[in-house]
Amino acid sequence: MSPVDAFRLSDAAARKYQDHSVPAMFAPLADATVKRLNLPTDGHVLDVACGTGALTRAIIEHLPGQGCVVGTDLNQSMIDIAQSMTAQTEHNVEWVASDVTELPFDAQSFDLACVQQGLQFFPDKPAALAEIFRVLKSGGRLSLTCWRAISPFNDALAEALAIHVSDDAAQKARAPFSFRDGDLITSLLQDAGFSITTHDGIVLQRRFEDLRAQVLALPVEQDMRAKGEAAIDQVLEDIAARLAPYAQGGVFIVPQEAHFFIATRP
Repeated sequence: MSPVDAFRLSDAAARKYQDHSVPAMFAPLADATVKRLNLPTDGHVLDVACGTGALTRAIIEHLPGQGCVVGTDLNQSMIDIAQSMTAQTEHNVEWVASDVTELPFDAQSFDLACVQQGLQFFPDKPAALAEIFRVLKSGGRLSLTCWRAISPFNDALAEALAIHVSDDAAQKARAPFSFRDGDLITSLLQDAGFSITTHDGIVLQRRFEDLRAQVLALPVEQDMRAKGEAAIDQVLEDIAARLAPYAQGGVFIVPQEAHFFIATRP
């Protein structure tokens, strides 16, 4: 399997992502990101690795004037859901299934490009950033978020999986947080030709109201089910014990930190 193919998702996986991961993490992160962006009036905006469109829809909602917003993702399954969830708007909206290293757009087409939690999954990060640089106009900006620290939830999940399921499952639980070195991200952006104008953080407060449903919505579900219901119960009990310091009124409220970069193409 090629590195790119490893990130292709089935229709069912894309739907589960939208139903659970988007409201829990990606929609709140999108809202926090858009509040920090000075969206260009009548601008042309590209959302790379858009998933089911959480950030894209937030941009559409807040973009002033009559601009153009394009969401692109490797997975057609994600694009289909994103398109089906997007309301009518005065903006020109397009959805495109594409590899980030081969974007089907002319050079210097966009005023702003965004990557929300996608960089860590790009197999060839320099090539991806070079391609985004290519399609940005001179003076155009790249908004980038990438997790800054392992979430206490994912750390608890990984520890429980290592004990009750497998080391491979534990590694999957930590995978989204595997690329969190701010200095390394800075170097990659600068090597691609960008000038960094902002680097700070966003902290989400992630709510876990139904721990079982939210855990079984993750990619480790198959690993857990292969071990049986008893193992699943043990994992959930272990996670709950580890997250006890974050319990508030029967709900776990867990911080999750992200890097926030703004980088400009000179």
